[in-house]
Order: sequence, then C-alpha cells, then structure tokens
Amino acid sequence: MTCQQTNSNQRVLYFDQIRALMIALVIAVHVPIAFSDSGWGWFGVQIPSGGSADPFFAVACGLFFYFCNTFFMYMLFLLSGYFVPRSVHKKGIARYLKDRFLRIGIPFLFGLLLINNASYLVGRLSPASPLAELPWNDMPFNRVSVLWFLVVLFVFDLLYCSWVALRGDRFAVDTSVPTPQLRSWLISAVALGILEVVMVTRTDLWSALRSSPLDGLGFQGMHIFTYSFLFFLGCKASLHRWLERLDTHLVLRWFRFSVALALGLLAISLVLTFNGSMSTEIGKLSLLMALLYPFIGWGVIAYLLLWFQRNENRCGQWLATAGVDSFGAYIIHPLVLVVVLEAIGFIGLNHWLIALIASALGITISFGISHQLRRIPPVARII
Repeated sequence: MTCQQTNSNQRVLYFDQIRALMIALVIAVHVPIAFSDSGWGWFGVQIPSGGSADPFFAVACGLFFYFCNTFFMYMLFLLSGYFVPRSVHKKGIARYLKDRFLRIGIPFLFGLLLINNASYLVGRLSPASPLAELPWNDMPFNRVSVLWFLVVLFVFDLLYCSWVALRGDRFAVDTSVPTPQLRSWLISAVALGILEVVMVTRTDLWSALRSSPLDGLGFQGMHIFTYSFLFFLGCKASLHRWLERLDTHLVLRWFRFSVALALGLLAISLVLTFNGSMSTEIGKLSLLMALLYPFIGWGVIAYLLLWFQRNENRCGQWLATAGVDSFGAYIIHPLVLVVVLEAIGFIGLNHWLIALIASALGITISFGISHQLRRIPPVARII
C-alpha cells in the first residue's frame, strides 16, 4: 500500500472551488424556470413569455439547463462520495451518521419549513402569479423542491455505512491501482445512457412525484442511477486517488467529444425550432438527449477536475471560500431568486437582461448571505 503525497489543504482548495462553480450554475439554471408557461414558474413567480422574448431565448434556456444538468449534479455527488470513506473511517459509523443527520437534517428542515414555504408566499404576490387564486388549502407547502439533493445524499450515506457495517472498515489508500481507461468509461456511459432513456419514459411516475411533496424527485429522479454510480465511484476513487491521477490525454479527448455532442444537439434544436417542428419531434429529441447525458457529462466532469487541479492558485482562496459557503447558498437560493425576480422581472426589461441580471444577483446575494451566516459559530458547524 502506498499513499500519494498530496497536501490536504491544496486538495480541499480546488475541490471547494469546483463546488462553488457547481452551486453557482445550479442557481443560474433555476432562473429560466420563471419564464415557463407551464406549472408554477419559480415558486409562483411567472414572467410572461410574450413581448420581448424571441424564439431563440427558449431554446437557449433549455439547452443551457440540459448542458449544465449533464454534469453539475453529477459532479456534486461524485465529490460527496469522495470524502465519505475517509470520514467514516475516522469517525466510525455511529458518529458519522450522527454528524450527517445534523448537517443534512437541520438545513433540510430549515429549507423545507421556512425557505420553501416563504418562497411560495412571496411568489404568490408577484403579478399574474399562478398561485394567486389558489385556495389556501391547495398551496404547495412543505414541498422538498431543491432539497431533493439532501434526501438522496443521505440515503447514499446510509447505503455506504450499511456496506461498511457488513464487510468491515477496510479503508486504505492504494495508488498502485490504475485509473479507469477508455473502455471502462465507454461501458459505463452506454449502460447509464440506456438507463436514462428507460427512466425518462416513466412519465406517469415523474408526473405523480411532481404533484407530491417529493416534487424535486419528479424533476431529477430519472437520473438516480447515474447519481448513485457517481457517488459510489467517488467512494471507490478516494481509495486510489483517482481524481488526483487523471489521464490528461483521455480527459482532453473525451472533453472534445462532449463539446461536439453538445454543439450537435444545439444545431438540431435550432433547426427544429425555426422549422416549426419542435413540438412534433420533442419526444424523439428528449430520448436522444437522455441517452447522451453520461457521454457529455463524463468529459465535462473530468475536464473541470483537471483544469482546477492545474489552476487552483489562479482561482484563489476567494473561490474556495465560496465553495465552503455553497451549501448554505444552495439552501437559501429559492427565496433569494423569488425576491430578485419580483424586483426586476416585471419592469419591462428584455428577457435576456432579466435572466442575466437575476442570475448574477441571485448568485451574489445567496453566497453573500451564506457567508455572513457562517460567521455565527453554531451556524458554521451546520452549514
């Protein structure tokens, strides 16, 4: 057994930088939901789609969401799993689960009962809100929404701890095991791509979940197999330092392939949109996009890991600090976006400007509030 000599502070620095970027993208992709004509918009804030909107705006928002969704939640599950084995080995199963219950359970309850419910109440006050005429008893209170991530993450933690309890704690770093090569990544991408297609076709299940308190799983549950694969891949990678020993040549090749696939989907979407056939072909396009999720995601995830490892000093401590604040920003951003969208969404600005300004303000304010909250020692121990 050998242990790679990696400075722990240095390692945490670029991992935190990646977390900051991922959560910032999560906040940004939630902004266009307010422009949707279906559902409740963003917690009741629904900006009219007519007037200043152009056909490319909807296409751009959809593809932006799709492209980010191919990697940002995948990356968060991968990084979450990466630190689990060492923590369980250091603390023991009982203490680890107690800490996780506090660090996930308290923010979950705070977000569920206060942030999410307040977001719906404030969003109901926006002009032409779809919640405005809804009877009080039918208001979508106590919905998990973005907090689905915490539910799934805690379930994965329980599964890993159950595995350790059954087989014993055998944590030991062995860097002699080579990193997975092209064949392994292709097999995993094909298998998970097929599972993504199968899960997307379960429309009745996702529709029912979206109407239930587990509404967040109705939007993200179809990716559950890929999330579990990456979480437990992260657990495995921590035993061999795979994330620190990426094959540069393979990473760059796959990243170029991912970019080519994304540009191809953009071209197809534009052709279907401007030919007026998007509504009739959306089903086929959705299946193709589901199949390509892991093919695009693998390249982007690997490239981001490689780039941040090489440029962590360029990004600086400020971005790593934002990564530490990112958990709190994720919990409170629904209410922040509601307030920001109500402030600038109905004053006649072009939709592009509204989306860009709301994204910038939502990210800045969410991280800023989280940073200030973390100055309180009891809060810092939780988030």
